[in-house]
Amino acid sequence: MTTRRQYLLLASALAVFTSGCASRYKADAAAPTYAAKAKIAVKTNRDDNRALSVTLDHLAPPSRIDPKYSAYAVWIRVPGHEVTRAGTLKYNKRRRRGKLDATTPHTNFEVVVSLESNPSALAPNPDGIVLQQRVGSSSRVALR
Repeated sequence: MTTRRQYLLLASALAVFTSGCASRYKADAAAPTYAAKAKIAVKTNRDDNRALSVTLDHLAPPSRIDPKYSAYAVWIRVPGHEVTRAGTLKYNKRRRRGKLDATTPHTNFEVVVSLESNPSALAPNPDGIVLQQRVGSSSRVALR
């Protein structure tokens, strides 16, 4: 194979593999979950929606922070819209990890994780917000 063909093959492969890459964000959680490390991945799916993956490692059990808390909820906040509940982190006590996969049609939004006493809460607990991360073209970490 000639050098030119190898170059074209490599360029084509890179174009294919990078076109579907996810945007990745890392952030540290705020009080009272100081040790928690967040990883957020956002990828555009074939329906032009955003597949969102939120993982928090080194996350204390909610009831250990305060007995009134029973879950971590994930919210999607879009300017000009009501905050939307994405779901509840699936918490693994042994690994001290919370994970959630969700979908949103928005391109620019903020992911909010909060401690909740009611796992079915309709709005984030303002006293329990442990992470806020902007996602999209103008993203910056915003911790409480």
